[in-house]
Amino acid sequence: MKRRSLRHLLALAVGLLLAALVAELGARALIWWAADEGTFLGYASFADLRARYGEHARVTPHRHLGYAPTPNYVRGDNRHNALGFRGDEITVTKPAGVTRVVLAGGSTTYCDGVQHDYRLSHAWMLQERWRQLGVAGEVINAGCPGWTSLETLINFATRVLDLQPDVLIVYHSFNDALTRLVWPHAAYRSDLSGWFDRRTVHQAVPWYEHSAVVRALLVANGAMLPHGDMRRILGDVAPSNHGFTFRDQWLAGTYPSGVFRDTPIEQMLAANPPVYFERNLRSLAALAAAHRVQLVLATFAVSAAFPQQPFVGHPGFRAAIDEQNEVIRKVGRDCGVRVFELAAEISDEPANFTDGVHFTAAGNWRRAELIREYLRVEFGIGR
Repeated sequence: MKRRSLRHLLALAVGLLLAALVAELGARALIWWAADEGTFLGYASFADLRARYGEHARVTPHRHLGYAPTPNYVRGDNRHNALGFRGDEITVTKPAGVTRVVLAGGSTTYCDGVQHDYRLSHAWMLQERWRQLGVAGEVINAGCPGWTSLETLINFATRVLDLQPDVLIVYHSFNDALTRLVWPHAAYRSDLSGWFDRRTVHQAVPWYEHSAVVRALLVANGAMLPHGDMRRILGDVAPSNHGFTFRDQWLAGTYPSGVFRDTPIEQMLAANPPVYFERNLRSLAALAAAHRVQLVLATFAVSAAFPQQPFVGHPGFRAAIDEQNEVIRKVGRDCGVRVFELAAEISDEPANFTDGVHFTAAGNWRRAELIREYLRVEFGIGR
């Protein structure tokens, strides 16, 4: 009787093991062969991502910046050069007779609205237009998704200055406004540690995340970040960071609830004024002047034609962008820095934007032309 029971238990264990193996192989096959790209990015492992895309992550950890664009990244028609800037290869040493213009900022400078093709970014379009006109100019895209004015300041000091730029155009506001959505107020600090805790990154995975079945279940239930999620590189979202909570509530139609029931975002923004944004811009101005780089601060454009989108759909957040644009103008006056009024020059019509912040290819072309004309008038670059 005991032997029969043991045989039954053994057969059951073997059956369960075989079923688990079949489920695992089936899940892996579905993810690899049948999933669309969005599903693949959500459920694939680090190994899957590297096998399909090479160095899959657009950004990688960086000693000073937290993270930066991955050098030699290629995915479809998007690419980074060997120095980690989006676009074609460049030399560190500036070619003789060439004027170098560096565009700095976050995802709106990197051009996430057209992330599938670097040739649809305004940096490449400006470069191509100069080539057609015979202008001896070089445009470098030094933007990175998620960066604030703090990362741009560090990036300028540690990476961009090596390129001997003549002009630096800084386009920031949105991400700096996001970092103000922290609560309590004591968490609002200049190092942005109340926004992200970058002491921990999550590319070393526990054993169970190697299972496609387990990974799919955890991701689907919100218990685990996908391996392709940028936050696996950024580090932990600080408990005081309420930006993602606001985004999720806005999309679900549940705002204000939770922390926002007692502290709406208008109150958070008022309690956390853009003092660090202003400080970083002033530091950029001083550093640029010390190295004889012409600094241009561009005001930030937001379209109100996307009320369904988080952040730009909320009037309080759009008011924060307006407030920071005033800071840009103030720093320009105080520090003798040029201010390019992009927010006033570019139309906020939906054809120029993908989501109210990031630009379409048409919007990038318009932005490139506006910058080209500004550089011609202010610095005599081009014709």
